[in-house]
Amino acid sequence: MGSLKSKYKRGQSELIDTLLENGRTTAVLEVKVLETSKIQEHLIYECVYLHSGKLKTTQIIAKDITDAMNRLEPFINSGVSSTVVNYVLSNENYNL
Repeated sequence: MGSLKSKYKRGQSELIDTLLENGRTTAVLEVKVLETSKIQEHLIYECVYLHSGKLKTTQIIAKDITDAMNRLEPFINSGVSSTVVNYVLSNENYNL
């Protein structure tokens, strides 16, 4: 994979400021695999995202990255607190 030009390399706070200046208040900034789950064929992902202009982090138990994003989507702009979002998405009982 090619490398980014230096003008595109900036810190997370600068990136967030630019997103907000451009009117983008919601964006996924980072997704990484933390561990395997007890649920067969599932992984535990950590997702860092901008939601309504605030930086949030949650863990998501999902089969793959597409499944993880599909699980997060219903909570975006839903008014549910980040504590509840994290609890539901990282709880194995809700991910069967």
